[in-house]
Amino acid sequence: MWGSLAVVVLGLVVDNALGFCTFKRDKVCEGAVTIETKLLLQVCENGKLKFRKREKVKPGYPKAGKECLWYGEVVCDGATVRDLNRWWFQSKCADKRMRVVGRSWLEVVK
Repeated sequence: MWGSLAVVVLGLVVDNALGFCTFKRDKVCEGAVTIETKLLLQVCENGKLKFRKREKVKPGYPKAGKECLWYGEVVCDGATVRDLNRWWFQSKCADKRMRVVGRSWLEVVK
C-alpha cells in the first residue's frame, strides 16, 4: 500500500519547486531570496545559498518565509500543485498554507 502511495506522490506536477535550501532551520524554496542588501541578494540555487548581484536576479523573485510544505516537499509561495490522484482539484500555496482550488468540468476534460 505505502509503496504505491509513494509512486503516486512522486507523480505530481509542481510549478516553481525544483529543490530547497535551509535558512534559519526552515526550508526555503529554489530561487527564493533570503537576505537583501543594497548591492546583493542571497538566493537559493541548487540547494545552496549564494550571493548574487541585484541586477543578475530577475525582478519578482519569491521571498523566503512564505513557503508551504506539501507531502514533505517545499513549494514556493504562489505555486500551483496538481496532484494526479486528485485531478479535479489544484492546490495553491499562499502564505504558508495550501489552499484547494476547484476546477471546472471543461478544464478537467481538456
